[in-house]
Amino acid sequence: MVIAIVIDLIDNKTNGSVITAIRFCEGLRARGHEVRMVAIGAEGSGDCNVEERYVPVLTEVSAKNQIKFGKFDEKRIRKTFEGVDLVHFIFPFKLEKKCKQLADEMGIPTTAAFHVQPENVSYNAHLSWCKPFNSLVYFYFKNTFYKKFKRIHCPSAFIAGQLAEHGYRSELYVISNGYDPAFVPAAERKENAKFELVMTGRLAPEKNQQVLIKAVARSRHREDIHLTLLGNGPRKKALAKLADRLGVDVTFDFLKKEDLIKKLQASDLYVHAATVEIEAIAALEAIACGLVPVISDSKTSATSQFALDNRSLFKDNDEYSLAEKIDYWFERRDERLRMGMVYAQSAKKYSLERSLEKAERMFSDAIRDSEAGELQEISLVPVIQNN
Repeated sequence: MVIAIVIDLIDNKTNGSVITAIRFCEGLRARGHEVRMVAIGAEGSGDCNVEERYVPVLTEVSAKNQIKFGKFDEKRIRKTFEGVDLVHFIFPFKLEKKCKQLADEMGIPTTAAFHVQPENVSYNAHLSWCKPFNSLVYFYFKNTFYKKFKRIHCPSAFIAGQLAEHGYRSELYVISNGYDPAFVPAAERKENAKFELVMTGRLAPEKNQQVLIKAVARSRHREDIHLTLLGNGPRKKALAKLADRLGVDVTFDFLKKEDLIKKLQASDLYVHAATVEIEAIAALEAIACGLVPVISDSKTSATSQFALDNRSLFKDNDEYSLAEKIDYWFERRDERLRMGMVYAQSAKKYSLERSLEKAERMFSDAIRDSEAGELQEISLVPVIQNN
């Protein structure tokens, strides 16, 4: 297949959706497909590197969360779209909307992914308490973009359920974003000077690293714990101040893939405290490296799907509950090592190869319908594909 992928940017390797898009692009190419990207920073053969679009106020706010908006260039993008079998969209912003119109005009079948969770918007707008606001964002995304697609890629069953509840009537394909096969358990594990606790994720309100810092401060073993927070974001200074005030031994870092793998392999326990999450590949990568996870049971996060039992779940935003789970695993080294291997095995069903196979089926379904001359009508009842 010849596939065009539209995403506002690919030049920021700290954004999870960007990393996912690049990984999918590289994976599809490795499987023999020709992939052309339309994005800020796209520099491959056949790609279209678009300029950044400035949006007053929103550009400044979005930059803090590693997002930039691409500028539509019809002449250049039309050339990129010539000869493609399908166009796949990652975000629901203006560049994608204009490219969708162009693809329809050119008679090219399309699919879209749902990567921007409305709760991410509300948390960063300090409106996390306002459920009607989240519903309004779901409605806005649906009516301005997603209702124009027959098929939507959902990274988790959780978000597919959310779309169905909010009136999305497309065929919803549950396809994990998939983790890189380089993430594997260490050949051997060495004892650390301190208990190494780690969390990966953007340093932003909805990721809730502050509850992890507070939980470590309440741990019976706080003096023997070293916490590493991997990621960048607007909350870094506030989190550092909190850790200093509570006397928590913490390191902030952002690592390249090879160093990230080594760090995860050498750690003792992984915590994912995020209240809002469509999937959390970061947690999956840690699990694939043989780490037992402790995950928030938040109702607006899909990450709890990775927990194999209640020992790996804590009550959302509850530092006491999280401290209890950290202490449980701290005090049970043998069980932690045993379960780490069980978790590593469980991660395999979310492998990138399996995800690419499912994405190929979704793309083929869309192309088949187009070749058969079928109208891209949206069904009245959403269908969730989860096979």
